[in-house]
Amino acid sequence: MSVLLYIVVPVLIVAAVSTTVWLRNRQPTSLEHGVDSFRREMDALSPDATPLHGQRVDAPKRTEAPKRAGPPRRPPGRT
Repeated sequence: MSVLLYIVVPVLIVAAVSTTVWLRNRQPTSLEHGVDSFRREMDALSPDATPLHGQRVDAPKRTEAPKRAGPPRRPPGRT
């Protein structure tokens, strides 16, 4: 009987934890949630959408990397 407890108790614990995690993380299936989700996507794609949390609208301009300082190069053919 005690050997059976070593198998049944962990199986029950795993089943309870996995059921709890599944119930907490499942996606809502109501019609209202679908409409709200669609509205959020349309708002994100609209040209009037403003950036959130102070994000920059324009991309930073690229600049050329500074040239390394070093000895001047000699033209080829001269030694």
